Amino acid sequence: MFQDLLKDALSAELPTSVDRLQDAIERACQGIQRMVERGYTRWLVMYSGGKDSTTALVLCAEAAKAHGFTLEVLYCNTGIEIPTLRDFARSFLDWLRAAERAQITELRPAVEDSFWVQLIGKGYPPPHQHFRWCTRRLKIKPVEDYLRNYSSAERPLIVTGVRLGESDARDLRLQLSCARGGECGQGVWYEESQRLQLGYFSPILVWRECEVWDFLNFIAPAWGYPTRGLFEVYQGRETRFGCWTCSVISQDRTMQRIVQKREDLAPLLEFRNWLVEFAKQPQNRVLKPNGDWGRLTLKARFEILRRLRAVEQTLGEQILSSIEYHRICQLWESPHYADTY
Repeated sequence: MFQDLLKDALSAELPTSVDRLQDAIERACQGIQRMVERGYTRWLVMYSGGKDSTTALVLCAEAAKAHGFTLEVLYCNTGIEIPTLRDFARSFLDWLRAAERAQITELRPAVEDSFWVQLIGKGYPPPHQHFRWCTRRLKIKPVEDYLRNYSSAERPLIVTGVRLGESDARDLRLQLSCARGGECGQGVWYEESQRLQLGYFSPILVWRECEVWDFLNFIAPAWGYPTRGLFEVYQGRETRFGCWTCSVISQDRTMQRIVQKREDLAPLLEFRNWLVEFAKQPQNRVLKPNGDWGRLTLKARFEILRRLRAVEQTLGEQILSSIEYHRICQLWESPHYADTY
């Protein structure tokens, strides 16, 4: 079936690509079959809207029809997703919901953990390599909190779109999981957590980026999934998505590329660049007793809030929720987050 679909979509001059993609899909399907045989009855796909998680989701949605397991999609809305990817993700989830292909659950970080409450309320500096406080609060913790509702009898399987070669750190973590008894020698990755009583699985561990894109541009649409437009969202290959406020990277080339096509989003990139430099200025930081830079000063946090409100007005879109603003005002009154340590 895969060979016929590919031949209809790709040029006859690319038989090697056809064979390679067919092999990748078949390996993924074999891995999914093994997970079914392990007795997992509820599958939860971690979905960001990106190319890898979309590929994993489509594969699992097709498998759910064939094997009859329950498929649930967990989409974590951090509140600072890049708008173009956020819009695609929501559109795709709406399609899945209408087509009854999966249950959709949208998660959000707790107000106390939100990006703006941490930054403006508590004075945390923008995340950087040595203080990357964002990922766990915004993405990991909401999922962990949600999973506490599951009983071990349901045997949930957490599905991700993790692939080798995305980063050295991620590859090392995958290799360590294999050394501890995980399964990653057959083109997929699987690891079981005895503590949490659930499994972790990626069906596309060894897929190349070109295979992911060929799947989304040709195979998934042939199966009826509206994935072809994602390539346009990425503005080409080799684009990595994160949050539009991301300060861990030195330059946000993704947003730069997006703004070239969507000038209306330029205020977001301008705010991000301003914030990174603003937080580096000594007068905007409170000194710790040992002389190191600490939290942002109250004056600096007020200026960040003022500029964020200006961005909202320019875009005509709310970025900071009313409940976040209320919590920020409470924290400004707390001596624990004042200009002294």
